Amino acid sequence: MMITPPGTRLQPVDTLWDSILEEMLAEASLRIMPVERKVDLSEFRITFSEPRPEVHRIAQWVGDRDVGEAIDATTEHAWLVVLGYFAQALEVVKRLAGVPIEQRKGANCGPQTKLIEFLVGILGGIEYLQDLNKSDHPIATDSTVAEAWAQEVFVHYSGVSRTLDASDEETLLAVVQVLQSVSRPFIDAAVLETIRQEEQVVIDVDLTGREVSATSTDYQDADFGWMDDEVKKGYQAAVTSLVCERWKRLMLTLQRYTGRTNSAECLQAAVQAVEQLLRIRPRRRVELVRERRCGLWAQDHELQAKLDRTQQAETALWQRIGEAKAEARELRSEIATWEAVYQVQGRQASRHCRLAKARRKLTSAQQRENRAWRDLKKLQGKRDQQQRRMDQLQDKLLALDEWLDYLEMDNQTNLNPVSIVLRIDAGFSTGPNMAWLIEMGYIVLTKAHHGATAHSLRQRVSPQAKWTRVGRNAEALYMGDYAHNDCPYPLQAMLVRYHLPDGTRYTALLYYDEAPPPPLAQWFARYNGRQTIEAGIKEGKGVFTLKRHLVRSPIGMQLQEQFALFGANFVRWAAAWVTNLLRQANCSFTTALGQVKTLVRTVSRTRARWVRNALGHTLIFDDTGPFAGTVICLSGQVAVQLALPLFNFASL
Repeated sequence: MMITPPGTRLQPVDTLWDSILEEMLAEASLRIMPVERKVDLSEFRITFSEPRPEVHRIAQWVGDRDVGEAIDATTEHAWLVVLGYFAQALEVVKRLAGVPIEQRKGANCGPQTKLIEFLVGILGGIEYLQDLNKSDHPIATDSTVAEAWAQEVFVHYSGVSRTLDASDEETLLAVVQVLQSVSRPFIDAAVLETIRQEEQVVIDVDLTGREVSATSTDYQDADFGWMDDEVKKGYQAAVTSLVCERWKRLMLTLQRYTGRTNSAECLQAAVQAVEQLLRIRPRRRVELVRERRCGLWAQDHELQAKLDRTQQAETALWQRIGEAKAEARELRSEIATWEAVYQVQGRQASRHCRLAKARRKLTSAQQRENRAWRDLKKLQGKRDQQQRRMDQLQDKLLALDEWLDYLEMDNQTNLNPVSIVLRIDAGFSTGPNMAWLIEMGYIVLTKAHHGATAHSLRQRVSPQAKWTRVGRNAEALYMGDYAHNDCPYPLQAMLVRYHLPDGTRYTALLYYDEAPPPPLAQWFARYNGRQTIEAGIKEGKGVFTLKRHLVRSPIGMQLQEQFALFGANFVRWAAAWVTNLLRQANCSFTTALGQVKTLVRTVSRTRARWVRNALGHTLIFDDTGPFAGTVICLSGQVAVQLALPLFNFASL
């Protein structure tokens, strides 16, 4: 198509293209005016290789500049394209490309490409690994998505499965390091913002099951355990999350365990993983450990005194046994002599003769010896028991000394301690775990580990007690100090009763901090804020395919979990990033930016035109789709402004 010289009538070819040309000429401030002289037609020649109306639309968004020829493509996965460029800006793709995988490079791509494809599939919410190729609009065949993720091509899902099977512990560790490194600036910013606003950080910990078929035999280490209030076969995952105002929650860490694992066994490792990731921790309560050590030392001193007395009594018994043995030997000799005399004299022993008396003395000596042996055996059992207790106490003191040294050293290197609230479910709140958390410096909000606690507290409630309403159907009563089993520190207890259609149910909430507990309603609400991590786990299972395993290789299953955990945060960060890149958007898309499920399940499966030119990249959502009119324009170089890391003062 050509533009004819001024003064020449434009030949109508297509009404649409006429209007486009008129708008382009108008924006270029051109006037079509009749003139008498002839003009060189080449001065006005503009050639189009094919109809591309996006050229003019891009010109509107980037200004009155020469747009040049545009190259466009259609994608069925609009949001995955955005995520790809966001991932490139954060160097996710570049870093994953350096992950070690013991697999030969294929004809089309290396094993890292398949790892990236696996991540893209999870971000796209695939239900099964084969959906990469066999869904209605396969991700693996969408060249626009592959290009957005800086890959020449995506491969068949079977190749992805083989790569995951070839991955090892080194691969998993490297992937986790990459994901945490990418996440750290966002998490640091959220932590710093939360500290400024709330003066403390809230961390949630929970254990969730990952079920497999009860009859399956090819899931390594899968075992039966308590999952979702019933016995199921599978695995357990200890998950932690950060509560923050900007993102509501950020998923932090995940550790995998066998299905038989109890919650209490996972807590300390989960907390340590959080501290390592966040690089913040509370001040350790070394004074409590010193007091506990003093108590153990007093027990040790008292037990040592008892052991000394037992050993003295044992020595006395040995002496009695020795004396009885010596007396018995003398009496036997005397009896033998008298028996010989009586035999020579032909006498018979009478009841009160010397031989009879000697025999009675021998019997008495033997009885004293037997009693002494019996008492000695009992005393030796008591001594052995005391010695075992003594050894255990010595071991505790030795371990406590090491623990105290560790906490003191930790406090010396922790120049900026942070107040951290840890909210845990009843399964985590055993006595040893509570003592460990308290000494580690955490403010603990939890539910009683055993239902008998609520029953015990109910026995202390008087009929005249005044209950405080803390929820729609819940009332609470402050119970003061509570001695938790195996925990040396008194906790604050609150008894809660729920009025349900089938009757009244009771539970007990426990709290520890140096400061008094908050008002009952606030205490109740803060603990029940744990629903944020429960919602995060539900989101992981319902949106990012954590409900089922996409592969059966042990490392592949863990990679799926780590990618899903990262994806829940990554989508939120990308949504905030895209907000500043919108040139126009309908209300449905604006709403979707705040809904992870909609972004993954709907926007990721929406058709759009991806137009690329010298000025940048523009994503134009399909006019017939739910997000018609939405345009995301990445002009120039894609960039992301990351937050500065948290301050970390070094000792001078």
